[in-house]
Amino acid sequence: SQVNEEISVKHLPSTEPDPHVVRVGWSLDSCSTQLGKDTSRWVLRGLWEPFPPSPSFPGSSPGEEPFSYGYGGTGKKSTNCKFENYGEAFAENDVIACLVDFECGEEVEMSFMKNGKWLGVAYRVRKEQLDGRALFPHVLVKNCAIEFNFGQREDTYFSVPPGFTFIQHLPVTERVRGTLGPKSKAECEILMMVGLPAAGKTTWAVKHAAANPSKKYNILGTNAIMDKMRVMGLRRQRNYAGRWDVLIQQATQCLNRLIQIAARKKRNYILDQVGQRGRP
Repeated sequence: SQVNEEISVKHLPSTEPDPHVVRVGWSLDSCSTQLGKDTSRWVLRGLWEPFPPSPSFPGSSPGEEPFSYGYGGTGKKSTNCKFENYGEAFAENDVIACLVDFECGEEVEMSFMKNGKWLGVAYRVRKEQLDGRALFPHVLVKNCAIEFNFGQREDTYFSVPPGFTFIQHLPVTERVRGTLGPKSKAECEILMMVGLPAAGKTTWAVKHAAANPSKKYNILGTNAIMDKMRVMGLRRQRNYAGRWDVLIQQATQCLNRLIQIAARKKRNYILDQVGQRGRP
């Protein structure tokens, strides 16, 4: 993948720690979208892109949960919400290659290249742990434009290392299809949580999504959004000490926009947001 552009972020406060984020890597189809972190799925990617290769929300991105392995532009690798130094930082115009080697005996090795330079092995996973499950390419993006090459380009950014091949060049019989989303709006499901605050609605929604992975539910709510607004795996609330109203306002604006987008997408949703009105 190539980082083509870091998009202007004048709408963000100057205190924003990571205005531009790109994290690439691999994950299971059952993982959330927050590559390299813990908990459940990256809601933004799930809504804006075609139906994601990893399951639906309860919250993650590449490297934010078990079997989710990411490498980010800050020069960190991450899995299960644990961030460690790896390789080099990368930014606009850099090209990152994601490599997986299944011919390492009892292990699977994952490594990365930056602008044609190999950065070393980032992860080793025993095949028995994967239990025959396929790894899917995974990307998390925040305010960046990127371009991918799965083998569809005639000219490659850099030469492919010996022994490796592009995914698109593999025989169809050696590929594994990710879970498909609803084929039509008529097949989509929308569940709306109803109940008093602190009644357990969010807990039920997360458990229901986890119990029905084939549905790939996207949970829409301010709590879910704020859980995604983490910095290096830490909850964003720590960066908004004394400014809780600002965080809530941003999460609410984001939720309103996501609901507009959701109406145009073929997905399964759980609306976990309760509007409250004061008594007259």
